[in-house]
Amino acid sequence: MGRITKTAELPDDLNPHLFFVQWLGGTECVIEQHRGILDFAMQRIRFMTEQGELSVEGEDLVLEVMTASRAKVSGSIRSVRLEAKS
Repeated sequence: MGRITKTAELPDDLNPHLFFVQWLGGTECVIEQHRGILDFAMQRIRFMTEQGELSVEGEDLVLEVMTASRAKVSGSIRSVRLEAKS
């Protein structure tokens, strides 16, 4: 798909291998195109992505929605970090 999106000059958001994070007001975070949960606690939820591990950290975190490729986390979100693959 990467070669197709580059050849056709399509935007990166059409690439199914790239994840997307939408952080809303410090209380909600939507992750698209994750590859599963690595760790779950009320202070940190870690997701696997094609590019590495994505951590959502804060207090009283709740996993509101979880599908094969989409998740919605709510709570008092302090940070969203990516630990990229080497």
